Amino acid sequence: MLVKNVRFYSDNKLHDIYVEEGIIQCIDCKGKKDDLVFEGRGRLLLPPFVNPHSHLGYALTLNYGRKNRSGTLQEGAMITRNEISPKISEDDVVSRLKKLEKLFFINGVLYVRTHEILSLVLKVIKARKEISLINLQIVAFPSPGFFYSDNSIDLTEIALNEGAEVVGLIPNWEPTKDLGAESVKIAFDLAEKYGKMIDGHIDENDDPASRFVEYVAYEALKRNLGDRTTISHMTASHSYSSDYFYKLVNLMNLAKVNVISNPVVSTHLQGRYDSYPKRRGLARIKEMMSRGINVGLGTDNIGDPIYPLGDGNMLRVLQEAFLIDHFTSEDIEGMLKLITYNSAKIMKLKDYGIKENKKAEFVVLNAKSEYEALRNILPPALVVSGKNFAQNEIEFRINDKDVTDEVENLIEY
Repeated sequence: MLVKNVRFYSDNKLHDIYVEEGIIQCIDCKGKKDDLVFEGRGRLLLPPFVNPHSHLGYALTLNYGRKNRSGTLQEGAMITRNEISPKISEDDVVSRLKKLEKLFFINGVLYVRTHEILSLVLKVIKARKEISLINLQIVAFPSPGFFYSDNSIDLTEIALNEGAEVVGLIPNWEPTKDLGAESVKIAFDLAEKYGKMIDGHIDENDDPASRFVEYVAYEALKRNLGDRTTISHMTASHSYSSDYFYKLVNLMNLAKVNVISNPVVSTHLQGRYDSYPKRRGLARIKEMMSRGINVGLGTDNIGDPIYPLGDGNMLRVLQEAFLIDHFTSEDIEGMLKLITYNSAKIMKLKDYGIKENKKAEFVVLNAKSEYEALRNILPPALVVSGKNFAQNEIEFRINDKDVTDEVENLIEY
């Protein structure tokens, strides 16, 4: 495959890429020809999108149980655990994962981290062997907490032994604050014992008194595990006083922990117990980025009782973050890193990026600039992963006249 006239995100210059047998043979090499030629027309090329937070084991199960009438996380989680999880077989997991990998692939998402409750995690570990279009990283997620069952720690250890790469936790859902604090230590003990990463659902609520991020950050600092530690959600930070928040960010910086926000689903879930005004319920993404915290974005749930919609489009996730956390046009440059390089760092991906003599993994967007990518949020025009590729050539016509470039790229930015 010869990919011509694409604008690299890394240097904003036009290049050609020649791919043979799934490997980038050369960049800007002369005289290369191929039966398959993709004309980039100056569109933006960057490494594949990375989705560091999802729940694929029960994705697409919206009709497996009763509807979530309150729209709250608590009701959705109870339906999932009590009604849906017992119905899910290994074959069912495989069937839905095969749909989901196609959905992610056409949207340019080649790397996904999925948090799996203990009743499903072994089924997902086995089902992972049946998919090939995306790379799946699995979190052993002990929801609703380690202390609600006598065997949660044992089940987590079994999952880690069977191939789960990440230890999960959810301290703010443990029966008491003290047990929440203890659950943080348990998760770090397991991560050290098995050489795994840590990614917890931390302070996913609107409660300004929910402050388990400080426990996680301090434990990571004490054990020097910050680069392997991720704090997911952190929605309570939108309710923190600024005085406390900036103190907390200083600790997080010292510990070098990562943060994942899931703006689409968090906006849907948080503020459900408010009348008016309703809180936005989102991690303070922009402020943490400005203070040096590595922040990535995830889709979270897709088509289940916790969130009934979802399409795997990481550009939509990015645009939602821009809207809800009050970014401005001055902040646009570099925002694509939230769904590429930053999230790759969170997942500790090796050899991520576009390099000669490496596996071809990249997307060409239906946009010529970062601004247009964030504005139009169209699926990529081209997705390449080794020998696999997807084309989403989108054409807009008015009275049979092609107006695609005009509507995809409205402003030179």
